[in-house]
Amino acid sequence: MKHTRFPILVLPLLFILSLVVSACEAKPTETPVSSEPTGTVLALVGPNGGHALSMTDLKALPVTEGQGGIKSSTGAITIPEDFKGVALKDLVASLGGTFDASMGVTITAEDGYSMTFSYDQIENGAFTAYDPANGNELTPHDPLTAIIAYEHNGQPLDSTSEGTLRLVVISAKNDQVVDGHWSVKWVNKIEVAPVGQTWTLDLSGAITSPVTRDSFQSCGSPSCHGTSWQDENGQNWVGVPLWLLVGEVDDSDSHTENAFNHALADAGYTIDVVGADGYKVTLNSQDIKENNAILVAFMVNDGELPEQYYPLRLVGTGLDKNQMVGQITRITVNVPSASTPTPPTVAAVPENSGSLTITGMVNQELTLKDADLRAMDIITITAQGKDGPQDFQGVLLNPILDNAGIQAGATKLTFSASDNYSADVNLSDVRDCPKALLAFMDTPGSYMIVLPDQPTSTWVKNVIQIEVK
Repeated sequence: MKHTRFPILVLPLLFILSLVVSACEAKPTETPVSSEPTGTVLALVGPNGGHALSMTDLKALPVTEGQGGIKSSTGAITIPEDFKGVALKDLVASLGGTFDASMGVTITAEDGYSMTFSYDQIENGAFTAYDPANGNELTPHDPLTAIIAYEHNGQPLDSTSEGTLRLVVISAKNDQVVDGHWSVKWVNKIEVAPVGQTWTLDLSGAITSPVTRDSFQSCGSPSCHGTSWQDENGQNWVGVPLWLLVGEVDDSDSHTENAFNHALADAGYTIDVVGADGYKVTLNSQDIKENNAILVAFMVNDGELPEQYYPLRLVGTGLDKNQMVGQITRITVNVPSASTPTPPTVAAVPENSGSLTITGMVNQELTLKDADLRAMDIITITAQGKDGPQDFQGVLLNPILDNAGIQAGATKLTFSASDNYSADVNLSDVRDCPKALLAFMDTPGSYMIVLPDQPTSTWVKNVIQIEVK
């Protein structure tokens, strides 16, 4: 019988074929890995108990979304952006039981930082609102709602900068912002509990600025102006430096980073700190100037002040015992009447003041008036300028170029200023810079080019023309 022999190469080929066949066999379907947090993301606690919520539980509650932005303690504006989550009042309602004006809601973050909100803030959105275009207070303003947000601009929150959840105060439109200390990041606990009685500190000087309990406590938070002082017995007092309170009323500037008038303080005046029974302590401006060791305290050893001091007590280094007045109801800043400023008359800005032209290799030349630019989406960025990191507010430059239509073959932009100064920059450098900004300057109708990561010589001030070459 004749035997057929397989060539030597056949066996390896059969082995490879068997591997291919086995690789093609059906495999169990792998379950995609979800990026959504698992387990408890929020603890809810009320007078009658509480419960833990997962992200799935949270998203099953009624959805509230809108625009939220902030005004920092230095006046910098973070333009409103989209946030989605659950209204704080809906979370409180999910606990059941009674929630009224005698109660407050404490929001706690992962690092232990906490902020207490009043009934009126939760139910009625009783927050001060500001115009994002200029930082001026809005009276009246559109309805505001405090929410626990889990999405920012349609995406889950950035866990490194915001946490899984954050508290944001939103409105239906992007035309108002609130104080920055009402924005709490990395939220992981909400507690509803009775709060002490409400009170108001009468703060007066060149102007009058009553301070409510809620505002004082938010100002006294670590993220705002809060500071602490330890007495000889080891007790830790927490509050707001007296000089910052004085700066709210020593002249007409009550909110900017220069609110405390140093020239007036150096010239000298007195400050009266008055208790409920009329007891008064008088200090001088030179002693309290930028002195964080003299503060008006609202907490001691992580709790409310005892009855003999409640709601506020003056404490600090260098004060005698008889100067540490408690039950403070009034602080009067005795600035000389002649120094009380008269608000300057601001000329109305014409609707079309200022203009910027886009010329050169574009599909259509544009002339944009100030009103046109301010009708666009206004944002705030932080960029490294000549004097260090600075906040700039304005409109993104690339959408303006897109509106003009850049023609094929263009490689360069020339920015020209009203004083004939000009600077050239590669078009690709601008197109690759998502934060390239046409910034608003202090004078209405004046603009500045801000190009992060580019030499500041290209940051042309008082720019009036952009030529595409």
